Amino acid sequence: MDPIQLYRAELAALVGGGEQVLAVAHCQQAYGSERLERSPEEMERLVGYLPGRLRESALAALRAEPRPERAWERVVAVLVGADSVIRFDVEQALGGVAAAGHVGSCAARLAEPLRDASMAHCVVTDRRLILATMDIDPVAFRLRAVLPVGAVLRAQRAGKFLQRGRVVIDFVDLSQLALMTGVFGTERAEAIVGALAGHTKPAAGR
Repeated sequence: MDPIQLYRAELAALVGGGEQVLAVAHCQQAYGSERLERSPEEMERLVGYLPGRLRESALAALRAEPRPERAWERVVAVLVGADSVIRFDVEQALGGVAAAGHVGSCAARLAEPLRDASMAHCVVTDRRLILATMDIDPVAFRLRAVLPVGAVLRAQRAGKFLQRGRVVIDFVDLSQLALMTGVFGTERAEAIVGALAGHTKPAAGR
């Protein structure tokens, strides 16, 4: 059943009056390689979990790399005792890129709440792209992240193995996020893409 019909009252409470809900899909971040830039503060916090001597070496390597997107390569080199790191990215090979963008980008703003949300829903209105979680008792949607619909540059269904309902959204800041709306079904993915189509450039193909 279409979530717009199933949760009509709850969606009306989420968006308020004067805004039309165009599509809704239960979703999660798609499987794949995450290329979101981490802030220096976040990277230092994570490295802080390493044991003493190793932590100091990793922090020194981290601070020696001015480019955040390559800083982790220095850290991993320290951890494995190698001067350089050559990796085959299995997640990218199987699932493509799940998220990419700089700190504070559109993709990063949506990806953050997806990490700890088990009942996430992508809601597209005539004004906004909303990420909301759903409370069960009582049923209600809770807004977690929101972007103006004009922030979307392009949206297209780009299915992968066991991710036929995969939707890739490119944003005007050139960040990208892939959402998985169904393992086998494509109906919700098509609804999201269709709802965004009036606000984006036509997709090249599916």
